[in-house]
Amino acid sequence: MNQPSEGGGRRPALIDRLGDGLSRVCLAIAAAALLGIVAINGSNIVARYIFIAPFSWAEELMLFLMILSVFSGAVAITWRNMHIRIDTFVDMAGPGLRRAIMAVGSVVAIAAIAVIVQASAKIVSILHTLDQRSDALEVPSWIPQSFLTIGLSIVALLMAVRTVLAFVRAGTERQGGQP
Repeated sequence: MNQPSEGGGRRPALIDRLGDGLSRVCLAIAAAALLGIVAINGSNIVARYIFIAPFSWAEELMLFLMILSVFSGAVAITWRNMHIRIDTFVDMAGPGLRRAIMAVGSVVAIAAIAVIVQASAKIVSILHTLDQRSDALEVPSWIPQSFLTIGLSIVALLMAVRTVLAFVRAGTERQGGQP
């Protein structure tokens, strides 16, 4: 049987579990990408200095994996609300004003992200249409470029979900639900 979440209701508990699961998956992807970077870099050092034959594709693949790790990690950071911000004035506000300030901040961030996602999606589409390929690996360039588009889209969605959940939970608390 589903347990009610803090703040009440089964739906927020389900959303919390889905967000936590997505966060764990994204952290695993980021960790795997970083481990891949370390392995490629170590192998390339051995290939370069021992066998005098470095991998021509190593730098490019490490760059693609770094982009993947950054945007996968951004999803987890967004869901866990661990991004860097200065909360000095927000922390001095009462709970209602704090929620309003955080909501306005989220809306502004989502709007900025939407502009970036739209531009990135156009670039991905153009790269796909032109079948542009990377120099060393010769993989379609739209694939690593889409890491940004997908990652930021998920970040914006999670920001919206978190903002709505904050108001749902606040409404439940006012109605006498558990804090």
